[in-house]
Amino acid sequence: MQLERIRLKSFGCFQQQDFELSDGINLIFGPNFSGKSTLVNAIFFTLTGKPIVPRVDAASIKNAKAYSGTAGLQFKVSDERYLLFRGTHKRFQLRQEKNDVWNIIFDDNRITVVEATLKQRFGFSYNKLALTTFLREGEIFEFLARQPATRRDILYALLGIDRLIEVRERFIDARRLAKRERGRIQSHQSSLRVTAQNSNKIEIEKSEAKLKELDMAFSMETGDAELIAEWRNSRKQAQEQLDLLTQEQTELISGFNNITHLREMIGTIESAIKESIGLEVEREELIKKVGSLDTQVNALTNVCNTLRNLMENDDGHCPTCLQKVENEVIQKIVDEKETERSQLTEELEIDKKTLSEKSNNLESRHQLDQRLNTLQTRLTRLEQLDREIKKTQEQLDNITKRLNERGVQLDVESDTSNEIVNNLDKTQLKSQIDRERQKLERLKREDAVQKDRFNRLQEVNAEAEQVEKTTLCLELACAGVEKTIDTLQRQILKPVELELQRWLSEMELFGKSQIDLQRQHLLPSLNIDGVDRSVMLLSGSEKMFLYLCFKIALAKVLGNTGFFVFDDPTLHLDGERKSLMVDFIRQLSQEYQVIVTSYDEQVREGLDGAHLIEMNREMHK
Repeated sequence: MQLERIRLKSFGCFQQQDFELSDGINLIFGPNFSGKSTLVNAIFFTLTGKPIVPRVDAASIKNAKAYSGTAGLQFKVSDERYLLFRGTHKRFQLRQEKNDVWNIIFDDNRITVVEATLKQRFGFSYNKLALTTFLREGEIFEFLARQPATRRDILYALLGIDRLIEVRERFIDARRLAKRERGRIQSHQSSLRVTAQNSNKIEIEKSEAKLKELDMAFSMETGDAELIAEWRNSRKQAQEQLDLLTQEQTELISGFNNITHLREMIGTIESAIKESIGLEVEREELIKKVGSLDTQVNALTNVCNTLRNLMENDDGHCPTCLQKVENEVIQKIVDEKETERSQLTEELEIDKKTLSEKSNNLESRHQLDQRLNTLQTRLTRLEQLDREIKKTQEQLDNITKRLNERGVQLDVESDTSNEIVNNLDKTQLKSQIDRERQKLERLKREDAVQKDRFNRLQEVNAEAEQVEKTTLCLELACAGVEKTIDTLQRQILKPVELELQRWLSEMELFGKSQIDLQRQHLLPSLNIDGVDRSVMLLSGSEKMFLYLCFKIALAKVLGNTGFFVFDDPTLHLDGERKSLMVDFIRQLSQEYQVIVTSYDEQVREGLDGAHLIEMNREMHK
C-alpha cells in the first residue's frame, strides 16, 4: 500500500489543503505549531476513525471554527487507486478510481460496519496500525509503563487471540453452569432415591381381599359367624403369605451364609471402591499429557519435514533469515529433532498403555459400583422381609389373642362357628371394617407417591447423563481453545523475534543481543552479552531504536500496510544518534514508504533528496 495524497477540510489548524506524498521518504518539516503532527493525526484518523492520541474525542480534532472536519487519504493498493474520506461526525466514504473517474463504493456512518469493511478489504485495525505502523511522541514511554497483562492484551488483539479468549470464557461460563446444574441434579437424585419393590402392592391386595370378606360378613344376618369364618381365611392367607415371604428370604440369601455375611461382603466392596478414589483424576491428567505429547510429536515431525525440504531444495539459504546454511548443519538439527521425537514417541506409547490400564481399572470400579448397588438392594429387601415376617406373625398372634380374651377358644382344624355366634357383635365388625378401609387408603396413597418418585427419578437420571456429556464436551473445548492460543502465539512471535534480531544486528546498537517475546510479553527486557538488561534502564535513544525495530519486525510478520509514519523520531537525541536515526530511516525506505516529521535542520540535511513537505504557521491562517 502506498499513500499518495493527504486531503484536509476544516481539520485541525487547516481550512482546506492537500499534501502530495511520494514513494520512499517523505519529510514533513517545519517549526513547532506549524501543523506537522496534524498531518500525522489526519492519516491515522482516516484509517482508524480515532485520534492518534489515546482518550481524545474525535470531535476535538476538527477546526475550532467549523461544525465538523474531514480528513482524506488517496492511496494505491495492487495497482488499484482508492480515495478514503472520514468525518469527525462519523461519516465515512470510500471511492475507487476506474477509467479516471472516482466511483463511490461504500458510504456509511455505522462504526462497526465501517471498521469491518476496512479490515476485510485492506487489513486495517486500530491496534495493528497503532503498534506497528505509527510512532507518536511519547508513545514508547507509555508502552513500556504498561503492566505485562496490558501488553499481553494488546498482543492478543493483534494476533486475533482476543476472540479465541472470548470463546474460551464463554466455554468456561457454560462449563460452570453445567457443573452447577449437575450438582442440582445430583441433589435432586438423592431426594428421589427409592427401592424398586412390590411390598405396597402385596399389602394392598391383602387389604382389599380382607375388606371384601369383612363387607360380606357385615351384610349377612349372621355376621359374627362370618367374622369367625373370615378369621379362618385370614389366618390361612397370612400363613400362606408367611410361607411366601420365607421362601423369598431364602432365595435372596442364597450365595451367603446369612444376612451378616451379606453385610460383610458389602463392607468389603465399599472399602475397595474407596481405595480406587482418584482414578478419574489420574486418568484425566493422563489424557491431557497424552494430548500434549501427541501435539509435540506432530510439531517435531513438521519441523523435520520442513528441514528435509530445505535440504532437498538445495537452495542453500534459510527462507526466513536468508542466511546461508550448510546441509550438514541442517542434517544435524534433523537428527536432534528425530531423537527428541523418538523419545517423546516412546513416552507417548508408555502413557497410552498406562492410560489403557487406568481405563480398565476404572471400568472394574464401575462394575464394583453396580455389584454394590445390587447387594445393597438385596440387603434392603431382606431387612424388609424380616420386618414383614415379624409383622405377619404378630397379626396372627393378635387375632388369636383377641379371640381368647373374649373367651373364644378356636380350633383351626374344626368348625366351631355355631358355638361362638353370640360371642361377637356387629359393632366390633364395623369397627374392623373402618380400620381396614383407612389402612387401604393409606397404602394406596403411599404406592402412588412411590410410583411418582420412581418416574421422576428416571427422568432426572436421563437429564444427569445429558449434563455429564455436555460437561465433558465443554472440558474438551476449553482445552482445545487453550492449545490453539498457545500454538498461534508461538507461530507468530517466533518469526517476530527473528526479524527483530535481524534489525538489531544491522543497527549494531547493542552488540550481541537476544530477546524472548513469548516469555517477556513484549519487550520488558533485553539479553545483552548473556545478561538480562531491563529496557527501562536503557538510554532514551536505545529505547527508541529498540522500539522502532520491534515495530518493524512485528509489522512485517503481521503483514505491514507498506508504510511507516514517525512523528519527530529524533526528539531528545544527540547529534550522533540523530545521524544513526537518519541512516535507519534511509535503510527502512529501501523496503517501505516512510513519512517523518521533524523541525531539526540536521535531519533535513541528512534526508537530502527526500520528498519535502515544508510547513509554516502562515499556511493555516
